[in-house]
Amino acid sequence: MGLKQPLQKESRVGTRRSTESIETYLRRAYDLFHGGKSGKDVVLLLEMFFFYKVGRDGNKMNSGKQAIIAICDFIEHTKNPPWRWTPSMLYEYLTDMHARNLSPATIRGRHHYIKNMCDAILSDRDIANKIELNHPGCNFQQITDIRSRALVRGFGKKKKKLNNPTPGDMQKVFDYMESEILEVSGTGEPIPYMLYRDRTIIAMFHAYGARLSELINADIPDFDFDPECPKYGELGIWHILGKGDKDRHVPVLVEWIYPVLREYIESVRPYWTNDPRIPSKDKHALFFSAHRKRLSQTSVQRIINKYFKAAGIKKRISPHRLRNGCLTRVTDQVGLSQASKVAGHSHASTTEGYYDRKASLSGDAMSNHVKNIYKNTTGESNE
Repeated sequence: MGLKQPLQKESRVGTRRSTESIETYLRRAYDLFHGGKSGKDVVLLLEMFFFYKVGRDGNKMNSGKQAIIAICDFIEHTKNPPWRWTPSMLYEYLTDMHARNLSPATIRGRHHYIKNMCDAILSDRDIANKIELNHPGCNFQQITDIRSRALVRGFGKKKKKLNNPTPGDMQKVFDYMESEILEVSGTGEPIPYMLYRDRTIIAMFHAYGARLSELINADIPDFDFDPECPKYGELGIWHILGKGDKDRHVPVLVEWIYPVLREYIESVRPYWTNDPRIPSKDKHALFFSAHRKRLSQTSVQRIINKYFKAAGIKKRISPHRLRNGCLTRVTDQVGLSQASKVAGHSHASTTEGYYDRKASLSGDAMSNHVKNIYKNTTGESNE
């Protein structure tokens, strides 16, 4: 016999349309506490945290989903709602992840999400007061305590020392690439389009201090005329939409980037743009891959590794290290405050963490100051 009534789709436990993408995890948390007041309040906190990550922190929807996945994993491990979390539960959870051979980065990331959720609850007093009223004795402050944050240090390997390229390293790479271009040009072979492209990529990292995501997402219309430096034409300013949708305008910081960028755009980039197979969504892209699509992050990393290794530099250089080297140079030249604007950082203290004395043009400021004093003193005694 057939069913007289069609099966009804299970109703959602989430209360907002925008949280449909995390409904599976909301349902799991809700069922873990058998519904009721506890289940509803856990769902309320998870939805609040999702909005906090996507709205206030300016993350993408998928990033907010990853945060909810991390929190639900912790809830299922502890079998306790957020208002019952304690540092000992956190420590046990971190130990369990370590025993499962999860990477230190994953462990640190999970710890960050857990602490971040408690911070989010504490920052929303209406939510916090409601939870405290429904569940007396709750304490969200425990996980955010400094002693609790220190727990994660034992589960991660020590942070690698900065391995930024020095000015000498950069010069070696550019000299090598220039010699390769001259060698190919002298043989009458076809124009080395890829080599010109790769040189421009490395040069832009070193000249602008851009993030990897900012470089691969760069489009031709992002460049504009700078009235203060008309000699650079339409390439005077690079408008960058960076992390958290922060917009910044970076002028030409080093003169040599202008001829390199202009030569690439005018003479090399048409090699890709004249191909009708270019996807319409990528037609304004600055850099293309061999497959005639916008260049990927992995490809850029491979390019950097290839040429630094070919130039005889044994360090493993990443796009972020090239950014560090640029920001170190800019800090030396215009100061920390202005370098922070170039970097797109909200706080100068963040940019300060990028400074690497070994990659500095000026070197150790204190050492140079002592040397100058010594020279002046020596000069006076000789007279």
